[in-house]
Amino acid sequence: MVAKIVTATGQLLRTEGPEAITTNRIAAITGIGKGSIYQYFSTKDDIIMAAIRDAADRQLPGVRSALAANALAPPQQMMDSAIDMLIAFTTDNAPTLRYLNENPGFAREVEASSNMPVLMRTMMTLHVQQYRDQYHADLEAETIAWLFINSAITTTLMFFQTDRSPIDLQQLRVGLKRMAYGLLTS
Repeated sequence: MVAKIVTATGQLLRTEGPEAITTNRIAAITGIGKGSIYQYFSTKDDIIMAAIRDAADRQLPGVRSALAANALAPPQQMMDSAIDMLIAFTTDNAPTLRYLNENPGFAREVEASSNMPVLMRTMMTLHVQQYRDQYHADLEAETIAWLFINSAITTTLMFFQTDRSPIDLQQLRVGLKRMAYGLLTS
C-alpha cells in the first residue's frame, strides 16, 4: 500500500506539482481510503517527502553516472556538460524544487540523504587537480569546485523559482557557461 501511495504522489508531483497533491486525490488515484493513507503517513508533507525521496533514489544513479562520465573531460567540456545536466534536471523537477525551497527543512533532509553535494564537490575538486594548469593558480582546487557548483546551482534554482523568469532559458545556459569559464586561465 505504501508503494502505491508513494507512486501516485510521485506522479502528481511530476505532472501537477506539490500544490495539487491532496489526500483526497491520492485516495482517488490509488483506491485506498483516506484513513488508510494516514495509517502510514502522519501528514501530507510526509507523503510528499516519501515521493521526493523515492524520485531522488531513482534519479541519483543516473546523475552520478553522468557526472562520472564527464569527470575527466577537458574543463570547458566538463563545465558545459555539468551545466546542461543541471538545467535538464532542474527543468524536469522544477515544481518539486520549488516545494523544497519553500520547505528548507525538507530540502536539507533530501540533500543529506543523497550525498550529492559531497560527491559533486569531490569530483570537481579532483577535476581541477587533474587539469590544474588550466584553472587560475591563485584559487585553491576546493575553492574553484565550491564556486562552480554553488554559483551554477544557486543561479539555476533562482531561475526556476517562478514560472516567469526575467531571462530566456538559453541565455541562462550560455551565461552560466561563460561565468564558469571565468575560473579557467584562458
